[in-house]
Amino acid sequence: MGKALSIKQKEKAILSVLEENQQLSPEEEGYQRIVIADRENHHYQLLATGWATPNHFVNTLLIHFQIKPDGSIWLLENNTELHVTDELASRGIPKSEIVLAFHPPQYRAMAGMA
Repeated sequence: MGKALSIKQKEKAILSVLEENQQLSPEEEGYQRIVIADRENHHYQLLATGWATPNHFVNTLLIHFQIKPDGSIWLLENNTELHVTDELASRGIPKSEIVLAFHPPQYRAMAGMA
């Protein structure tokens, strides 16, 4: 079994995923994507905010991760079509340490994660 990753290593992987996806906003969109990191409480979010049209203001949570005290990464929200858990796995985070928190506990294991 490999060496366990530190909270800092997991934070770096999460921020890398969020920052990469922050860049996905097409230039013609009137809003921007913003990464918010609460490093003290270990919450990491990607938001979309701004004017989507002249009459429609957007302020939406796109992705929300939390690193729990036991070191597990909880995906609390994913309002995108992005496979952010696969992106974390490609950065060395074991899927066994990722929890799809928005699924009921009895269904989480079916996704091949914690």
